[in-house]
Amino acid sequence: MSRAHRVRLILQAGVTIGILVALILILNPGKLGQDIAHFPIIMVPAALGLTACFYLTKGLRYHQLLRSEGVPVTPRASVLFTVGGEAFGLLPFGELARAELASEATGAPLGTTIAAVTVQELLYTAVIVAVAIPGALAYAAGISGIAVSLAGILAIIGILTINPVFSAVLALVGHIPVARRATRQLEVLHEQVVRLMRRPETWLWLTLSVLGALFELTLFWLMVRGASGQAVPWVTTTFIYGAAYLTGAATSPGGGVGGFETTAIALLHTQGVLGPAAVAAALLQRAADKGVITLAGFAAWFWVRRHIRRRRGLLLGDEEAAPVVPRPAPTSATHRPGPAPAPHRAPRARAAPVPVWSDAALARMAGHGSPRPP
Repeated sequence: MSRAHRVRLILQAGVTIGILVALILILNPGKLGQDIAHFPIIMVPAALGLTACFYLTKGLRYHQLLRSEGVPVTPRASVLFTVGGEAFGLLPFGELARAELASEATGAPLGTTIAAVTVQELLYTAVIVAVAIPGALAYAAGISGIAVSLAGILAIIGILTINPVFSAVLALVGHIPVARRATRQLEVLHEQVVRLMRRPETWLWLTLSVLGALFELTLFWLMVRGASGQAVPWVTTTFIYGAAYLTGAATSPGGGVGGFETTAIALLHTQGVLGPAAVAAALLQRAADKGVITLAGFAAWFWVRRHIRRRRGLLLGDEEAAPVVPRPAPTSATHRPGPAPAPHRAPRARAAPVPVWSDAALARMAGHGSPRPP
């Protein structure tokens, strides 16, 4: 991670914390603290259980999308990627952190893991909007806002999946100087999203997204009930959550901080949840949802990164070392000859020993008339 990237993350985190602090200071902090302190302790395990179930279904949904693209990943690894990515969930485009983890740990192309995140978040948002429709009927402008939001989501899905529409939008983007550089990335994302959207299992396992939405909506209802003490109907809280979720996504890509809380507080006022109680409900929702998972996310993030450094490419969930693939026996087509052997040389003939003649032998030879040896 570069120094500029670290500075940007610190600034974004500072802005996020500043927005939350400003919301607390708008109203009476003392009364807000009392409302939070009066939250029933018996509801805390239920809130933590709902949060755990939500992120478990979210991780399993991500696992299904990755497996449908042929990414070799285990369910446990997919849940770890999801939880680890939530460490940056309150930062702009923090949802893409789990795509980076999945790509580095499995060796899958980053475009494939990002496409899985895109499809998952689009369909989850559509589910949130659909579940909020019954509660929107109680508001004059509620059904209109939900209808516009649903139309916008369907328009985005249509742009990403219908080739002529995507080509027209891509041509328009190509005329914008700043966005022109992203055309190639958009083409790759389009190809991956289309392939995922056309798979039957993507729609079959939409039930996981529905289940996760029910867990999240029930958590919000529980926070409102515990902080205010008022029995706001579950159907009504689904609309409040849906409207706040969409507003946060439209105004702040960093987890909807600011937009979510403001909309939730305003709509809770219409149900008689006034002042600090409404702020307490919104902040407790954030604490139960993003607060706990952010802490767990940092632990999961560093664990996965450490695992990748130690065993790069090893599938998480497989504690044994990867099997060693035996090398194929060399064949005539693949065998590389070694260095040529040295030419054979005949052994050197041993030199004949030089005789040593004594003086007596020389005298005898001279007496017989033999020639003197050299």
